[in-house]
Formats: sequence, C-alpha cells, structure tokens
Amino acid sequence: MLWQLKKLSTNEALNEAGPLPNNWGPVFGMAGIQDRLGDLSWLGEAFNDQGWVQVEGTAATVAEASPEWIAWNNAKTLLAASDWSMLSDVPLTVSAKQLWIEYRRDLRNIRSQAQFPATITWPVKPE
Repeated sequence: MLWQLKKLSTNEALNEAGPLPNNWGPVFGMAGIQDRLGDLSWLGEAFNDQGWVQVEGTAATVAEASPEWIAWNNAKTLLAASDWSMLSDVPLTVSAKQLWIEYRRDLRNIRSQAQFPATITWPVKPE
C-alpha cells in the first residue's frame, strides 16, 4: 500500500508516493492512527490542509523504490521524530542538546557517506 502526503484543497503532492513511515503511529503514541491520516489538522496549524492519501500502487511498486529513496526517506522520518529536541522549551542540558544537534546533522549527511546507499552507518540516537 502506498501513501502520499498531499495538500487536500488542491490534491498537490507534497512528497513522493511510498510506504507510510514506519514510526508514524509510535511517534504520536496513538492506536488507530491510520484512521486519522486523511486530515492532519489535528496536529496543529502547520498541518492544516494536509493529509496522507492512499494512492494506487502495489507492493511491487514499494519494492522497486530506489535504495537511495528508501534510505533518505528513513533519515527524514528519524529527523521528523527528533524535531521536538530542537524546541526552545525542551528541558535538555546544553550537552544533551548538542548531542541531538549532532545526531540530526549526521542524519542529514547520510547521503555523503562513501558507501551510501549500499552501506549506511546510522547515527546513534541520544538517550
């Protein structure tokens, strides 16, 4: 099953069609998250007029996704899951904040690794 983030009022694609990010439900800690994908306005004003839409495709289409696309999509999912760490009111020490900054930088730079995408050294998420 393929999903695509779209602007609902115009049906404009906001990303490439692909599998729903693996951590979509756990990020928000909600059971039944797929029932709420079609309209993301409940996430806040930044998500008004956006929704995940199931698009035509097969498991073969997902399997045909390039290794580069899959790896970068996974990195973007991890980046999104760590956005909270960059908020100004998060109670992190200066050193903990720096670890999150470095983790996010390393995620953004995975494509510059010498063996990408055949071999990826994923950064370790700070605790």
